[in-house]
Amino acid sequence: MLYGVRPAGHRPRIDLSALPLHPLLAAAYPVVFLFATNAAEQVTLQPLWGPLGLAVGAAAILLAVVTLVLRDWHRAALLTTVLVAGFFGYGHAWNAAAGILDSQWPLIGAWVLLVGIGLLVAWRSAGWARTATRALNLVAAIALVLNAWTLAGGMIALGAVDGPRADLTELQLAPADPGDLPDVYYIILDRYAGSTALTETYDFDNEPFLTALEDRGFRVARQAHSNYIKTPLSLVSSLSMDYLDADALQAEAENAKDREPIHRLLRERLPVPTALKELGYEYLHIGNWWTPSATNVDADRTFHYDGQDEFSTVLAQTTLLRAFTEPESAPTDPWDWRVLREHTRYALGRLDEIPALPGPKFVFAHLLLPHDPYVFDTDGSFMDRAQVEQQGQVESYRRQLSYANDRMLQLVDRILSQSGPDAVIMLQADEGPFPARYRADEWGFDWRNARDDELEEKFGILFAMRVPEADLDAAGFHDAITPVNTFRLIFNARFGTDLPLLPDRIWAHTDLSHFYDLFEITDRLVR
Repeated sequence: MLYGVRPAGHRPRIDLSALPLHPLLAAAYPVVFLFATNAAEQVTLQPLWGPLGLAVGAAAILLAVVTLVLRDWHRAALLTTVLVAGFFGYGHAWNAAAGILDSQWPLIGAWVLLVGIGLLVAWRSAGWARTATRALNLVAAIALVLNAWTLAGGMIALGAVDGPRADLTELQLAPADPGDLPDVYYIILDRYAGSTALTETYDFDNEPFLTALEDRGFRVARQAHSNYIKTPLSLVSSLSMDYLDADALQAEAENAKDREPIHRLLRERLPVPTALKELGYEYLHIGNWWTPSATNVDADRTFHYDGQDEFSTVLAQTTLLRAFTEPESAPTDPWDWRVLREHTRYALGRLDEIPALPGPKFVFAHLLLPHDPYVFDTDGSFMDRAQVEQQGQVESYRRQLSYANDRMLQLVDRILSQSGPDAVIMLQADEGPFPARYRADEWGFDWRNARDDELEEKFGILFAMRVPEADLDAAGFHDAITPVNTFRLIFNARFGTDLPLLPDRIWAHTDLSHFYDLFEITDRLVR
């Protein structure tokens, strides 16, 4: 064989290690890393796919364009990886530098210079681009696989879902007239404080709102408290009509602060919607940006703002987009307040439309009102960070609460006019707002050392129930009732059941690092 002449039919071997895959791996890595880091806050992989596909797809398009221009895909890949790293790394750099710098501009200038140097080096890499490709492929692949492994470990328990208690899922509702079923609305107003805390801590007179509800047929429990300290614990208990098995949750958790087991339960089958669906109700679910309550497996129709979910919002603020979203996001609070506001506006809009839909329907809505961030002034206009910082947490809470009150009265009137006067409506908080000491050190605060006023602020809640054509007093309604009995009362009073009311008990946990380490505080709040 002559030197340099290949035999007929011989094909050159492709060096797979030199394929320029590192731009795609570099684009996937920050998305998977952030998701894996926050796996305890997730319930399914669904929020991952959109941002991951967008990141990898954009990197692939950029790589293709630069390759066409340079006609050298190894050098094009290096240039693309520099741009990808520059885009996804900026937000992390600002988080690290924000405590030192008062403005982003110095960092932006330094970042442009750093990326420019990287591009210059990549541009001059013609002699060693192929070798660099092999090394970057290996490093990026190892980093991505390690984070994917972490993510898989955090999500693997999703397949082992326990259903609700058998005696409650087999509950048979027996209304007096099965052909005339009232629409049922269960509206959670997150961190809506009770009357005592509003008066004593927030200097806010809520009586006009509560009286307006009573004029519309509601019964208001002014001394109501949440059964549990945090949203997922509270909502699972309320929709199960039972207390939680903290030992079982702890046994399922990977560690003492792992919230995935309770988050998963919130997304799975729960006794209240199960019983209503079996009676013929359509289940309409309105979520928000908080992933664990965004959907439910039993929902017939789910309404959720598609502009951006919680994970996408946080991810965006770790990228170069962070340079264009200040001051509506900050290092200690990376969410874009305007996006979170749109989630609530969307939910309220759907609640305005749903009463006109045919029934019977069970409507669950988890509204992050008056929950922070405080993005609604009393008239519904936008409150930005500067305004909130100037007027302070208490005044900002009062303003958003006033807006929530006005919107709820408008909504109730719409429900009564379109769903009908027999509609069952429950307005309830899952927990109260954060006391100042807890807000300042959420992870370090030990609830065993909480003062009475702090417990009242955190556990006192709104509890307003409208069940027409029912004797709620005879059913067991009282001024200090708790959410574990909400649907026991409603089902007994309106749906022909005879469920015993449970003792109204209240539970705190030690701290966020011991999420299921519950201890009872009923005697400190109910006297």
